[in-house]
Amino acid sequence: MRRGMVRGIAAIGAVAAVVSSGHASAAHRAPGAVLVEESFTGAAADPRFIGYGAACLTGASRGGPVEEAANHPLGGCHPDPAGPVPPAGAAPRGHLQLTDAHPEETGAVMFDSPIPAEDGLEVTFEQWQYGNTTRAPADGISFFLTDGAGRLTTPGAFGGSLGYAQKLPGGRIGAQTVPGVDGGYLGIGLDVLGEYFGDGERRGFGCDRRSPAGTAFRPPPPGPNVVTARGPGDSVEGYCFLAATASSARTAGTRRSTLPGRLHGDLRRMPAGVTPARAEKLLERVKRTVRVTVSPEPDPVVTVDIDFQDGEGFRRVLRFRAPEPLPDTVKFGFAASTGPLTDVHLIRRVVVRELS
Repeated sequence: MRRGMVRGIAAIGAVAAVVSSGHASAAHRAPGAVLVEESFTGAAADPRFIGYGAACLTGASRGGPVEEAANHPLGGCHPDPAGPVPPAGAAPRGHLQLTDAHPEETGAVMFDSPIPAEDGLEVTFEQWQYGNTTRAPADGISFFLTDGAGRLTTPGAFGGSLGYAQKLPGGRIGAQTVPGVDGGYLGIGLDVLGEYFGDGERRGFGCDRRSPAGTAFRPPPPGPNVVTARGPGDSVEGYCFLAATASSARTAGTRRSTLPGRLHGDLRRMPAGVTPARAEKLLERVKRTVRVTVSPEPDPVVTVDIDFQDGEGFRRVLRFRAPEPLPDTVKFGFAASTGPLTDVHLIRRVVVRELS
């Protein structure tokens, strides 16, 4: 895949997002065999998942301090939580916590074992973004696929790049560009703040077709509450914009989101001494369940469906041509971060299936 594929997908450009206010079930293809399943509700997880930075399990007892930019087996969360996080020692009602609401925190989890992709894939997971302790929430959560032929041990740049794409911090000339994830194939950004939509900070460098938000990096973020897809990339090149749930209409410099609901949930506090069962109930209403499918070749297509926990079930928010060629095998990961603005980022009940 590598450099030649990065150039090839750039020529495809952004394919129009398909947004539906109805259910997605009629067009959804029945999944096949389960390839990976991890609930993240216990005190331990499948050891093939590699933790990075602040990533931890709320099902386990609290552990030691966060070691930023360090890989580790998934275990207990650090002892000084910030924001309305779930209680520790909550198994079997735990969560994978990518970050709490500390500022400038990063977390990721990576599945560094190849999964066959020639028959297509369906990935379903629950995610939470809530509990900001600042005036606005940030940054967001990414789900990404990489070429299974390479290792997946380090995420990409954080902040507006959501742990998938590259980043020139602050867009400062002369600064060193932080590389994107190695062998990136597809990065879906569930972007509450809205920077991942834009090509500021050199996201999408080397791409023939750029984000409709442009390449400038300045406030306000160009696409809050937007799901954005980016394609293949390696190091500091590629990760081209593919599609997004953003309209051409602008208000005060930002694009209007076409999502039928909000990615961010309204939960600002967790009662002192809350039990795992009570916390689970409080979190249920701010959960968003996401389903990403990649159909097999020829003519592979990516779809993204979201259940906004509003009684409407899954709704189709994106449909676009998948980057080609589809790798024979893939690996996957999740990433999230905070900056000067904060949020709590959780993941649960990850299921990867063949499409057959």
